[in-house]
Amino acid sequence: MSSFSITTWLRERSGLLEWSVPTLLCCAMLGQLILSSNRLSQTADEATHLYSGYRYLKCGDLTVSPEHPPLAKIVAAAPLLSMNFAVTCAPFRGGTDLQQSLEGFNWLFAQDWRSAVSRARLAVSVFAVGLCLLVWTTARQMFDLATAVVATLLVVFEPNVLAFGGLIMTDVPVTCMMLFAVYVFYLWMRNRTAPFLLLAGLAMGLALITKHSGLVVVPIICVLAVIDPMIRPTPRRVLLPVLRNLIAVGLICTVAFATIWAGYGMRFSAYPGKVQFQHTSIELKSSTPQALLVFEKYHVLPEAYIEGFAGAFSISRQSGPVFMAGKIYPHAPWFSIPFYLFIRSTSAMVGLLALAVFGMVIAFERRRREVLFLLVPALICMAACFRSSAIGIRYLLPSIPFVLIAIAAGCVELARRRCWLAYVIALLIVLHAASSLHAYPNYLSYANEFWGGPAEAYKYLPVLDAGQAYPEAKAYLERHSVGACWLITGWQWDPAVYGIPCHTFSPYLPNEIPTRLSGTVIVSSSLITDVRISEPNLAAPFKKVVSKDKIAGSALLVYEGDFDTAFGAAQHELVLMMAFASAGQPAVALQHGDRAVELSPDSSYTRGYHCLLLSTFGPPDAALKECLTAQSMFLRDPMREETTRKNFLFAVADKLGQLKQ
Repeated sequence: MSSFSITTWLRERSGLLEWSVPTLLCCAMLGQLILSSNRLSQTADEATHLYSGYRYLKCGDLTVSPEHPPLAKIVAAAPLLSMNFAVTCAPFRGGTDLQQSLEGFNWLFAQDWRSAVSRARLAVSVFAVGLCLLVWTTARQMFDLATAVVATLLVVFEPNVLAFGGLIMTDVPVTCMMLFAVYVFYLWMRNRTAPFLLLAGLAMGLALITKHSGLVVVPIICVLAVIDPMIRPTPRRVLLPVLRNLIAVGLICTVAFATIWAGYGMRFSAYPGKVQFQHTSIELKSSTPQALLVFEKYHVLPEAYIEGFAGAFSISRQSGPVFMAGKIYPHAPWFSIPFYLFIRSTSAMVGLLALAVFGMVIAFERRRREVLFLLVPALICMAACFRSSAIGIRYLLPSIPFVLIAIAAGCVELARRRCWLAYVIALLIVLHAASSLHAYPNYLSYANEFWGGPAEAYKYLPVLDAGQAYPEAKAYLERHSVGACWLITGWQWDPAVYGIPCHTFSPYLPNEIPTRLSGTVIVSSSLITDVRISEPNLAAPFKKVVSKDKIAGSALLVYEGDFDTAFGAAQHELVLMMAFASAGQPAVALQHGDRAVELSPDSSYTRGYHCLLLSTFGPPDAALKECLTAQSMFLRDPMREETTRKNFLFAVADKLGQLKQ
């Protein structure tokens, strides 16, 4: 074949050859997700999401977990329909997250749960693969082929996408849908046709029914509509183009509004018929925006969507203490977002970002709209998390694809101007992939090499254990021939379902907790760093002790020795106290309350609950004395501004007022 015919053959098939690259990269991402998720145990919210999605598909019910819209949940639950799992279709009557979780766990573990989780994880991985494809398409349309290749390589080996992409959660799905919405709006800006406008509305609606934080896409689109006419080299008559753009945004929001109703089955009630939510949390939350109350009154949006948004809004406004960078701060510090992005990105990515800044400045002259459509969404997503105590890398995920495409564009721009930089950038991409692969499958506890990697991440980041590490814990125990052992977990299900032979206890399990532990003790690192759990928590004896070993990065910490766990035993007594009080056996409840105080006399948490019990069932003098003691302890607590503790203090103060009358 002549050189001319080879050139012609390549030109004719350039489109096919070009699309083979993202196809291979999407397959590489899917392979990583399948391999890593198969090595993880069921994590914190997965059972609840799966139960909620399955009830929607089988019963049309939306009363379970309304704080998460249905799209990702029904995609995950769809493969379970052929398994025909048993499910009760009566509306969910519980009102707390714990009750939802327990009902979800009980339902899941009564079925063929291993197969169910595997199928659901494979199904929900479609969003991560879709994100990979969208990054390619967006970078290709906005810039060029080289930028698309670099951006897609970065996202395929992005540890934070790999951490959540294969789990039955809503974080990667909403990331995918938000990028889709911005990308389609960009296409409409370039080619203002009705199909693109309708598609932009559909994409926005899909983001809104994937996760409530997807609402941030609305201000993103509005800001882009206003700024885009202003960045032209010679802006003239800006007001009219801005007005036209905003009218188009109004039409997009109208289509999105219809999409929300379609996603909720075109009905207001969360349950088929006229069954209303039993917990009526909207009326009870003073922080709920008045607009939501109006929407509920006039049935503007589905009941479950309003109810869920109220809960999500309340969580987003929390501003209590946080653990970060090895310290506890009363509120999220100003540097929380850059810190999370820095420690959770690969060290090579940090280098690529430093290079890309110069490249983006150069590219801005020629690609103003494209740079705008990347930086504005990323900055608004980050700003939405600013100063929130609920900050974490999964809440920042929607900003990551925009940042990765911007980094790719900046690096390619530099490489074209300085040939030697192309080799540096290629090396950094290889190091980015190597760092990510080295962490496999422990992406949930990822930290880059500057911070010691996943094994040291627990020293700087909270909640690295989401319950994912039980298979690795089992393998660790078998490998080290550990005999009698204890496992302290912060989650609501017993790890014994994964064959772990240790005695297990947590704040949520009914297992009795001894006052002392001896031998091998495995502790959830989330308990070591979690400031939300009442002090001193179950992990207090281990906070100043160096762990012998670590499991699954640093999700679980292994200790050996003799430890005082009296407070854990006291917590167990409090659980029994409340159970007997609810069962109408106050005498037995008081016995367990007295025992709790005996085991942990210096805990404001124990004293507070004992005060509340005595004020209802005990002698008034004893109740008054105990409530005064509890109040004094709470006021001396440096973390008393935490929302849950503040509410607890108010409850104790209220009882004191009643007792003094």
